[in-house]
Amino acid sequence: MRILYLTLEPPLDANEIATGSQMRTAALVAALTDAGHEPIQASRSQWTHKEVIRRIDDVQADAILLGYWQLAECLPERVEQPLVVDCIAPRPLEEHFVDPLQTASMIQRYTRALAKADLVLVGNARQRTLLAGWLLAAGEDLRESVPIVELPLAVTPPDSARIDHGKPLVLVTGGQDWAWRDASDWLAVLRDPQLQKDVELHHFGAHTLDAGAVEHGLATWQAWQDFLAERAHVGVELAEPNFERELAQPFRIASFLQAGLPLLVNDYLPLAGRVREYNAGWVVDSREAAREAVREALQAPETWREKAAGARRLAREQLAPERCSRPLLDWLDSARKRHSTIAPPSGAAPAAAEQQPSLLGMVARQMLRPFRREVAGDGVVVITRSDLFPTDHGAAVKIVETARGLARSARGVAIVTAERDRYWLVGEDDIVEKPLPWWLRLMALPKIVSHAIHRLRGLPASNAFLYWPLYDPGYGLRAAWVGRRIGASITLAEFPAYAQSARICRLLNGGHAVLAEHNVEYQRLAEQLPELSSRAIDKLRSSELKLANCMDAVVCVSDRDRAKLITDGLSPGQQLTIPHGVDLPAFDAAEPSDLAANFDLDPDRPVLAYHGTFSYPPNRQALMIAVEELLPRLERLGHRVQVLGIGRDAPPGIDHPDLRLPGSLDELAGPLKACSLAIVPLTSGGGTRMKILDYFAAGLPVVSTTKGCEGLPVADGENLLIRDDWDEFARAVAELLEDDARRKALGAAGHAMARSLSWQEIAGRYDRLFRKLTQAV
Repeated sequence: MRILYLTLEPPLDANEIATGSQMRTAALVAALTDAGHEPIQASRSQWTHKEVIRRIDDVQADAILLGYWQLAECLPERVEQPLVVDCIAPRPLEEHFVDPLQTASMIQRYTRALAKADLVLVGNARQRTLLAGWLLAAGEDLRESVPIVELPLAVTPPDSARIDHGKPLVLVTGGQDWAWRDASDWLAVLRDPQLQKDVELHHFGAHTLDAGAVEHGLATWQAWQDFLAERAHVGVELAEPNFERELAQPFRIASFLQAGLPLLVNDYLPLAGRVREYNAGWVVDSREAAREAVREALQAPETWREKAAGARRLAREQLAPERCSRPLLDWLDSARKRHSTIAPPSGAAPAAAEQQPSLLGMVARQMLRPFRREVAGDGVVVITRSDLFPTDHGAAVKIVETARGLARSARGVAIVTAERDRYWLVGEDDIVEKPLPWWLRLMALPKIVSHAIHRLRGLPASNAFLYWPLYDPGYGLRAAWVGRRIGASITLAEFPAYAQSARICRLLNGGHAVLAEHNVEYQRLAEQLPELSSRAIDKLRSSELKLANCMDAVVCVSDRDRAKLITDGLSPGQQLTIPHGVDLPAFDAAEPSDLAANFDLDPDRPVLAYHGTFSYPPNRQALMIAVEELLPRLERLGHRVQVLGIGRDAPPGIDHPDLRLPGSLDELAGPLKACSLAIVPLTSGGGTRMKILDYFAAGLPVVSTTKGCEGLPVADGENLLIRDDWDEFARAVAELLEDDARRKALGAAGHAMARSLSWQEIAGRYDRLFRKLTQAV
């Protein structure tokens, strides 16, 4: 049987970073192939209705398997071929922890999509019961049969037993904390002070866990498997209990069993009963029990060997590929269509991916057809705002440094902005201004017209420059012209409205369009501009999500922003998190500046640093708080400090003898390294606080509000101090000024975090994303 297998991710590559979904796909493809079927995998980061139908027609498959439930929304209400949907993760439960107010609508959407399926795959019996309940509540008739089968994650353990049990005992875990997975406290107890020299906890994941682990970051699939097979002794999957975890089918457990490792798991996990039955590890119900399990594994090698043998036996007898895949293979032998009793809601609009293009869009496509040309190459065109030079604010730094990093990856890179007469060609060491042809200027909408449209739609004048591309096709035409010059197959839109230009560029040149979200813009504007009407906010939200869902991928700077966008309607299959970075080599090479000579500061008094663009209201407000709230409190605590506020557009009317506002500086590292510590008294704003990364790179201890360090994987007392009350904020600053050792330790902890966020590493993540897009089937 020929089976079309549609996924959102390319096939698993052992030399690339892999996801659990890729592991699942690889196992199912292998099982289907071994059974004599012909699975044909087709992957895209985003599918449209037309692309899915075209692929089905091209393949002429006997059955269709969807690797993610949302792909069912790209299908019509009924397809001719039997349809299987893999739902190994109960997605609505995860979303419930992100935004419980959206749970009901999410489950409705989920069940409507699955009503199209003839068979649904889940990971365990608990998931099957839950999903059956949802389908019943949605109106499905399950009296004669339940179209849900259990397909656990299959593994093939090693044939021979491991006998090594030397010291240290190596514990390994993976993944990261999500809203539904809180592992830090459980893992921290494994670092028993009495056993530290004999026990190592290793963590593989995008973000560090506050558990004293040896951090490996994101590793390739082969590196992960090699570590498990060659170094690890116990696979750990521990987290706070909740409803989602009680139904979870963690991919990490499958990896541990694949390597023949005994497990250390919570007693509420679905697999816990099997682990007990086969003596395949330690099943614990408390943190103290987890600590005792580690002690036993260390001090009783024979017990460890027994449990390792039990883990291999569990894998062979219960999770062998042929056994796990048997329910699907049996169903395929007599696959047939079924009749769903769930009807689409009355008057409901088709799913976003299924909607037909507007008449205006079809006319535009026909008019542009003669100008289309598929551009080959690995270049990147960045479309963004104009205020990049001088590069003295967070957005500009991110855009320019990412472009430089991509250029160092041997890609051609160019930046196109609102400037109608020039663009910038980015090299490994320099950025060169280049002219645009005069006739391109004639194809842009007159500025006065685009600005007027913006105002007529009730959108904020203060942020108009971020939205002009919505009404001016000239941005996209300029990007297309530049893209052809440098052989660009990728268009990177910085900020949502520039995605409109990226769509035009993709339409003309082919390739892929990617959106980089610096914030959740509609949320940021709602917080900063309370005068905006709810209607205007709704327009901004609708526009941002519509454009994001048209992209081939969406990059968010934090998991918080990513979760918000998904909750509000962004397709989960096309997004990922790539944080902001920092130019650590430049900071490390810089010498501290002479603050007295350069800024007329008293060399005998401490200096607090704060920097940002002060035309940005949250930064201006933070500066006022430093002067009006913190300086007086610190003086009452016996510390007459000074504040160095670096950044352009300093607010007029601030006159304080202990404040210096030098404006924008060509070089930031030297002045920051000469300061005593940094403060971030922000109370509003969005995105990731790049200024904190600068402070970390300078080795400065930081005191921040919770708002001030949003979007960064930091913890109070470890990387920085977090205080939201101004009395406590000032007291924290005073205590650091009085404790040199504590101040140095906090600065060193921040600097250690900065080491993992160099701009070259950040650009490398973009480069890997672009390669996956261009290599996708």
